[in-house]
Amino acid sequence: MKKIKKYIFWISILYAVIVFIYISFNDYNYLKSGYHIIDNNNLKKQSIMIDNKVIEYYNYEGYALISENSTNIELDDFKKFIQKFDYIIVAEFSDFGYLFDKYKVFLSKKELMKIRYAHYIKPREMDKYNISQIVQRFWRAFNERRINIFYIPDHVKRNEIIKAIKKRMINYNEKIPVIKSPPINIRVISVAVISIYMLMISPAISLLNILLYIFLNSWSYVFIAIIFSFISWMKWKKYKQIFKIMLLNIMYGVLIYSTGYTYFYIYKISVIRGIKLLLVSLPFILFIVQIKNFKLKKKDIFLSAIFLGIIAVYYILRSGNFGFSTMFERNIRDFLEKALIARPRFKELFAYIFVFTKSPTIFFEIFWNIGQSILFVSILDTFLHFQTPLYLGVLRTINAYMLAFIIYRVISLIWRRKNGKRN
Repeated sequence: MKKIKKYIFWISILYAVIVFIYISFNDYNYLKSGYHIIDNNNLKKQSIMIDNKVIEYYNYEGYALISENSTNIELDDFKKFIQKFDYIIVAEFSDFGYLFDKYKVFLSKKELMKIRYAHYIKPREMDKYNISQIVQRFWRAFNERRINIFYIPDHVKRNEIIKAIKKRMINYNEKIPVIKSPPINIRVISVAVISIYMLMISPAISLLNILLYIFLNSWSYVFIAIIFSFISWMKWKKYKQIFKIMLLNIMYGVLIYSTGYTYFYIYKISVIRGIKLLLVSLPFILFIVQIKNFKLKKKDIFLSAIFLGIIAVYYILRSGNFGFSTMFERNIRDFLEKALIARPRFKELFAYIFVFTKSPTIFFEIFWNIGQSILFVSILDTFLHFQTPLYLGVLRTINAYMLAFIIYRVISLIWRRKNGKRN
């Protein structure tokens, strides 16, 4: 049985490498096809009557671009609008774009296949940000979210922005690039590989994963990611080799990513469910299990509440829809993206503090363990962003480890020279 497990493990690694190369090659071809900037002079404003409601849109190269300010469109209106057109563009981050984020979970696959995004920036945002920040935003849309149509409204900065974009990204396409749907066989094989891998650990979980993938697809990715996070945690506590565990998480991430390699997910047309469950499951279970082993004093309760509160607030603010960033942080992000291509996730850098340091007391090991667990769920969360090219997820994870390790070594060296101690 041990030999079989070993063979399956190495087969899983080999498959992950092959599928990584395959998907990265497709991403290369996508980038090679370039991006298109909508020519505002060719936008033909039109309107259509749906149930006594006027819906404004633009006709552009055979696409219906819904007006960025159309907030009066309800779900039923939009479904009827879709029926009348073959190709539709939704302006990402426009007022209607936010409505579409709510509506798309109620649309059929046939309806969703007609839709693609254009990255849009509001005029007031063009007033707020400088040219470099705006260009980086469009670079991010193209390289990190596979959006290759840019919609820049009329503005005094518009021509300067377009010139800067073309200088930064040379593969401009005069026509709207065609996007292709990935083949289904890669997803089927990937689900099979994960199921066989899990069969050696828990046949019940393996079977449940298949059933969820078939019947509750949008929840299945988070389910297997949660399972992998617990496996990663147990291996970390057993072997204490963070580099190998990081590579193991990358393998898990690549396998999960390849199961969700569909048109709807990689072009952000549809969404998966339960991301917050992944982010909190492992840390929460660890806290509950460990806290039972301690008899708490008032001082411990007070200090632990403050410490855990800081971690919890930071963790929530850095995650999902609660995320925020100051202008200073935006500048840091832009710098890291330009320097490293794939910016390390701040949650991972934060978690490495607990990986590379020791708890000051036995009691505080509870919080050090929780801090360490954030690393594993954050890495897996990276690969659940299917709209982000796979190579960027891998590079982002490696960059986070390398940057954290270098910072740790520098601080350790300074500490030893000053105090003559290792820790």
